[in-house]
This record gives sequence, C-alpha cells and structure tokens, in this order.
Amino acid sequence: MHLGDGGLESSVHRPGRRRRGRRRQVHVCAGNASDADEKPQINGKTKRDMLLEYVKNVKPEFMDLFVKGTPETVVDAMRQTVTNMLGTLPPQFFEVTISTVGENLAQLMYSVLMTGYMFRNAYYRMELAHTLDLQALPDPERCKEADSHYAPGVQTTRVSGEVVRWHKVNGSEAVAAGEYIEMLEGEVRGLRAQLERSQRSAAGGNQLLDYLKALQPPNLQELTSSAGEDALEAMNSFIQRLMGISDSAELKASSSVTTATELAKLLYWLMVVGYSIRSIEVRFDMERTLGVPITSKLGELPPGEIF
Repeated sequence: MHLGDGGLESSVHRPGRRRRGRRRQVHVCAGNASDADEKPQINGKTKRDMLLEYVKNVKPEFMDLFVKGTPETVVDAMRQTVTNMLGTLPPQFFEVTISTVGENLAQLMYSVLMTGYMFRNAYYRMELAHTLDLQALPDPERCKEADSHYAPGVQTTRVSGEVVRWHKVNGSEAVAAGEYIEMLEGEVRGLRAQLERSQRSAAGGNQLLDYLKALQPPNLQELTSSAGEDALEAMNSFIQRLMGISDSAELKASSSVTTATELAKLLYWLMVVGYSIRSIEVRFDMERTLGVPITSKLGELPPGEIF
C-alpha cells in the first residue's frame, strides 16, 4: 500500500495480490460536484471543497501542531485508544507484524477516522455539560458537602441588604445580598467539580473516555450521525489517498503487511484527521450561520489557507 511522500506515508507497502474472500466493502469514490454552485460558500469555497482540500494536503507532520493546540484529554484519549487496539508490548523488545487484506485495512481506516470525528463532538458536549454544571457522569458525591454535616446551599429568602462590586468598566455596582450568595455558591460548585475532574485525571483516568463510557448507545450514535455527505466523502478520499487503490475488486484481492509500531502511527494520524474534519465543519457552519469572521486558525486545522 502506498501512503504518499516518505516517512509515515510510505511505511506500509503497496498490497500484493491475494485470493478473494467474503469481506465487507468500502466504497472509495469521488462525489458529484454538479450542484456545487447551489451550496453555501465561504470565500468561493463550499464545505466540500475545504474538506477535500484538507485531506489532499494534510501531512503527518501536522500531528505535532495538533498536539500543541488540542486539549490534553483529547490527545491522551486518542493515544489510549490506539494502544488498546494494538496492545502494549514494548517495541524495543518485540517486533509485531500485522497482515491483512486491503479491504479490511480500508474498513479499519474508516472506523478510526470516524472515531476521531466522534471525539470532536464528544469533547464539545462534555465541555458544554461542565460549563452548565450538568455533567453527564453520575457521581453521588457531587451532592454532598465535603467533610460537612450540612446540606448544600443556604436559605436566602429573608436575606436583605446589598453588596457593592467594582466593575472594571462601569465602576461600582450594587448587588442584592441573596443574589450574591447564590453566585458564590455556584462558583463553589464549579470549583468542586473542576477539582473532582482533576483528581480523576490524576488517578490515571481520562475525562473524555469516561464521558463516552457513560453514554447510552443512542447518545453515542448521535456523536457520529451528524457526519454529512461532505465529511464522508472527505474520509473516503483520504483513505483512497493512503491506499493508492480506488477499485473495490482490487481491495478484496490485495494484502498488506506492516509492523504494529507503524500501524499505531497511522491510526493516530487517522484519528487526528477525523477530529479535524469535524472541526472544519463546525467552523464553516459558524461562519455561514452566525457570520462570525474567522480571524485565526485553530490548532485542529492544518497549516495553509483553508479559509
């Protein structure tokens, strides 16, 4: 299998011929651009144009930039997922070789791309839940005051008076004492939740993976159901670029051999690309729907003038 120009992209060799068997089929094909003019555009480019441009040009070197600009819990979740898929034998002592048919490898690539796409949606929802103090993970201790015999909160119905706060722009502002107490209680709850998340992370857990494990199957499916035709076409285009094969019959008849170390690097790259595909979708929709100007390039996106 040909994976492009040097380095990771050439680590898995072009498949040889193999006797055909009954396998699931991956269709790697280009979409129909005849209706491109009817689709929303930004700077003369449709969402499809931007996604296809990204998967055509993104290089393995982008992974270093991705790590620098992406939340640590996302990067750690990706690495843990790849490790769980391939095992933990130390590469300096063991050289594990993996052999499969091209069609199976293409299916694996698609699954990992979709996992990266799912991580992007899951992280956004998890952070939103944290912000709203509606964390999805069940935790009975959240409802208890640490080392206290008192129920959380205080009664403010008979609290009177005001407190004065200093606004950096507007100057002094009077706030009802009861309202101020409620605000402080909210800050305390938020700090406790943040501390609990940090403690779970320090104990070796991963917030994002824990969040995904706590979701019900329908909610988990929602994280990938938002992938539209443009995103799916971009994923298929990227697989075709890596495989160097677009014919389904060739995929069934081909075989591929690689080491576990090189396959791990490839799977991590695929996960990064899947995550970035969703990021590009989100930014495109934000620009088109809200009219929010895109003045900077986030860490999830590759170098270059995508927008």
